[in-house]
Amino acid sequence: MAKIAKYLFSHSYLFHRAIIIFIIALVHSQLDGRLFDSPDMVGQIIFVIITLVAVSAMFPLLSEIPPMLCNLFRYGFSWPTMDTYQNKCNYILPFTGKWTVHNGGFAAGQFHSWRGSTERHAYDFAIFEMEDGNDDWTPSANVAEYPCYGKDIVAIADGVVIKTINHHPDSRTNGVKGYCDTWEMRGNYIIIKHADGEYSVTAHLKPNSVQIRKGDTVKQGQIIAQCGNSGNSTAPHIHFQLQNSANILTAVSLPIAFTNIDTAYSQAHKEFCEETKRPVAIAGENSKIKNGKTYITRGLDVKNK
Repeated sequence: MAKIAKYLFSHSYLFHRAIIIFIIALVHSQLDGRLFDSPDMVGQIIFVIITLVAVSAMFPLLSEIPPMLCNLFRYGFSWPTMDTYQNKCNYILPFTGKWTVHNGGFAAGQFHSWRGSTERHAYDFAIFEMEDGNDDWTPSANVAEYPCYGKDIVAIADGVVIKTINHHPDSRTNGVKGYCDTWEMRGNYIIIKHADGEYSVTAHLKPNSVQIRKGDTVKQGQIIAQCGNSGNSTAPHIHFQLQNSANILTAVSLPIAFTNIDTAYSQAHKEFCEETKRPVAIAGENSKIKNGKTYITRGLDVKNK
């Protein structure tokens, strides 16, 4: 009972559960009379609670269906690829120093997730290997012990700030298990417009570290925040993507080519994948240069020149 109560009343996804129970109530009222009509009030409340538990367990999946369907109707399956889309700006990496591409890529089989167009070309960046070559990624219950935590995040190009969220707490960490200790899955994040139809999103930022506000003009390389572990996360990292509109739920993610960066195969990431029984990135298939710019994928150490 304690575990059930913790699941139902945990701050994680509490807002989403409230939305789900409201929708269920509306649907149920249409199918079986009004929700709080006597004499079936108790039975209907029990029905809603049971359904809530079942549906909320599936929420991470269900939350992605509306945007996927929306973009499917808008674009069909003709989503942008590195062969059909060219960036309008010259972009640098969204951090200083050497980081590792933990997730994401530029081709089929390498994409960030199955979630259709909304996160297709997204990336997860973390630090697995320090500048001295030592493997410094060790699971810890203390977010501050992760090497990327608190590191500076920078603007990838000049732009105008569209939205910032700065107040969500860091989520817990426990090995490679993910948590979301707030209702916002992205945690703290920043959206910047760099050109018509090109917006960057940087998420999972450290609480109260965002240094810019809506309407501000930023310059390429300007420090805008620090890496954290807010929102839905397994360990400190940043989720980063380029997309075609400011609406984070219905936008289509865009392939991004980086300018003036160094890349190298990450032995530390390879060892991490082997230890956690994840697919290991294949050396030589992690990057591609096109028109003098570099497309990257998981398993690379990357840094701005």
